[in-house]
Amino acid sequence: MIRALRYAIPLAATLTIVPSARAGDAWHFQAGATTDRLNRGIDLSQDEPSVDLSASWYPGTGPFAGVSGWTVRPFYGTSLGAEFVADAGYGWRSGDWSTQAMVLHYQFAHTPIATRLEYDEGALEVGWRDALFASVTVSPNTTYGGSPRTLALTYNLVGHYPLAHGFSATAGIGYYDLHAGLAGGFLYDDVGLDYQFRALQLQVAYFGTQAPVGIQRRFGPMLVHRWVMQASWSF
Repeated sequence: MIRALRYAIPLAATLTIVPSARAGDAWHFQAGATTDRLNRGIDLSQDEPSVDLSASWYPGTGPFAGVSGWTVRPFYGTSLGAEFVADAGYGWRSGDWSTQAMVLHYQFAHTPIATRLEYDEGALEVGWRDALFASVTVSPNTTYGGSPRTLALTYNLVGHYPLAHGFSATAGIGYYDLHAGLAGGFLYDDVGLDYQFRALQLQVAYFGTQAPVGIQRRFGPMLVHRWVMQASWSF
């Protein structure tokens, strides 16, 4: 099971469905580190390294649930804290196609000012051959920059192409629709290279954002244009 770096998410977590032959395979654990914690092109660690842990339960087609945590520093001058994402949903697979519907909750700890960023989300993802994924998310209570809690949507397209010797190419593009609260939205994208050796996965990717002037003023340096490296170990 792969939780993609780019959308935290997938989505907050983009999942690749891996059928399990044994009941014990239903549990998946991962530990990792990254040079910067990003979510949809937004910098949540102020260009500082972040470590993460995750646990998920997914026996194959059917229900699944998981929780992930990262160290974060959402704003300059704030204390180091943690971000947690809990998700639960249901997955289907038929031939080359897979579908997942899920609900997610984003929570922060030990960084009080970030509590105003906490929100809930519903997501639907469709995958083809574990190589191409399209998803839509809907949040009823997202807020940024002091805006009231309002509707927010994202639209994502992620590609994963296997190469030789454990390498694969990745690319993703998405749009964060914040018109209800901020009268605008922005594009985020990435392109990178992954390397898989048994339970170890290494990733390097370039992340960028494109936003109108009004959104740039709201988010400032939180909208990124930079290279990010990540290492993760599954057990």
